[in-house]
Amino acid sequence: MNNQNRTNSQPQNAITPGPPSSRQPKSPQKPNKKWALRSWLWIALFVLAAGFMVVLGALMGYQSGTQAQEIIQTRIIELTLEEQYNLGVQDLEAGRYEVARQRFEYILKHDPSYPDVTDKLAQAMAILYATATPTPPAATPSPTPTRDLRPVEEMFAQAQAQLAGQDWNGAIDTLIAMRKENRSYQAPRVDGMLFISLRYRGMDKIWKEGNLEGGLYDLSLAENFGPLDVQANSARELARLYMIGSSFWEVHPEQAVYYFGQVAAAAPGLRDASGWTASERYRASLIQYGDLLASQKDWCQAQEQYELAYSMGADATLQATIQEVALKCSPPSPTPELTTETPTPTATGGSLTPPALSPTPTATQGFVSTATSTNTPPAATPTPTQTTVAPPATATPTETTQPTPVETEPYPAPSDPLATETSETLSQGSAGIIAILYQHHPMMKPSTYGWFDLLATFYNWL
Repeated sequence: MNNQNRTNSQPQNAITPGPPSSRQPKSPQKPNKKWALRSWLWIALFVLAAGFMVVLGALMGYQSGTQAQEIIQTRIIELTLEEQYNLGVQDLEAGRYEVARQRFEYILKHDPSYPDVTDKLAQAMAILYATATPTPPAATPSPTPTRDLRPVEEMFAQAQAQLAGQDWNGAIDTLIAMRKENRSYQAPRVDGMLFISLRYRGMDKIWKEGNLEGGLYDLSLAENFGPLDVQANSARELARLYMIGSSFWEVHPEQAVYYFGQVAAAAPGLRDASGWTASERYRASLIQYGDLLASQKDWCQAQEQYELAYSMGADATLQATIQEVALKCSPPSPTPELTTETPTPTATGGSLTPPALSPTPTATQGFVSTATSTNTPPAATPTPTQTTVAPPATATPTETTQPTPVETEPYPAPSDPLATETSETLSQGSAGIIAILYQHHPMMKPSTYGWFDLLATFYNWL
C-alpha cells in the first residue's frame, strides 16, 4: 500500500533512466603521412615541369627570333644589292661609267656570286680604260670571208662563267687564248674581264698564298688595264715593304726593324713563302738589332730593343738577357765606406798628452783674496813651468804675507788669485796643477800627488 502510494506520488513527467547505450563516441583519426608525402611530390613535379616548359619556351623563342633576325638581315642585303645593281645598270646606260663601276664593285665585295655583275663591271671598265690595240686600216678595202666566231663566242661565255665562279686562273687563261684567236672580238669587255681577274688573283696571292712577288706582278699587269683601287694599292705597298725588309734580313738589322715595323703595325699576319709573318720578322729583327748594339757596348739602346721584342712575346732566355744588359746600362752606384779617425795621444816630456783642447777657466771656490793692483801672487809661491816639477821632500807650511794694495783704478770685478793661477797653468799640464794644490794646501802628503796627477791628466784630455 505504501509502495503504491510512493509510486503514485511521483510526477508523471519524470523520465526514467534507460539502459546505457552500446554506441561509443568516435576518436579522431590521425592524418595519413603517406598521403601528405605524395602530395608534396606531386607539387614539386608540377613546379619542375612548369619551369622546364618556361625555359624551353624561352629558348625556342630566342632561336626563332634569331633566325627571323638573320632572315631579315639577309633580305635587307639582297634588296640593297638588287637596288645597287639596278642603279648601276641605269648609270651604265646613262654614261656615268665611274659611278656604275663603284656600284658593281660594291656588289662584288658583298656577294661575288651575284649574277651578271662581273660582266657589267667589265663593260664599265672597258669603256673607262679602253686599251684595245687599234687595227690600221687597209690601203684598199677588199672583201673578206666571214669568219666563224662560234669558237670565240664559246670561249667568251666560258670566261664569263669562270669569272662568276671566281676561277681567276681559268678566266685569265681563257681570255688570253680568246685574245690570241681574235684580238678584236669584244675588246673593251675582254680588257675589263682581264683587269678584274688579274686584280683579284693578285690580292689572293698576297693575302692567302704568301706569294708576294706573284701578287705584285699580277697587280702591275692589272694596272695596265685600269687604275687600282685603294685596297689593291695598300696590299701592293705592304708587300713591297715586306720584300724590302727581307733584303736587309740578318745583314742590316736596323733597316729590317724599320721596314718590318711598318708592316707589322698595319698587317701583322702578312707572310711570305717562308711562312714568317710580319710580326715574327719584326720581333726577330729587334733581337738581332739588340745583339748588334750590345756588341758595340751600347747597353741602353740594346735594352730598349730587347724590351720591345719581349713585349711581343715572353721568352725566358730573352728575359735573362734583358736583366744582364740592364745591369750594364745602369750599374749600381758604389757604397761609400765611412772611415772614422781615432785620435792617437802622443807622449811629450815623459807624460801622455792627448789632443790639445782649450779648457774653459773656472774659479775655484773656498779661497778668497783681496784684489791688488798688480795681481802678483805671493813671493813664496813657486812659478809653474812646462816641465814636471817634483815637490820638495819636506814641505814646511809658511804663512804668506799679502802686499799692501795700491790705490789705482779698481777692476770691474774682483778676481780670485787661485782661479787666475789655475787658468794660467791649465795649459801647463798636471805639474802646474799639482804645484798650485801643494802651495795652497801645504798639509797634503806627497803620496797623494799621483792621484791628483791622474785626475789632472784626465781633465786635460777632456
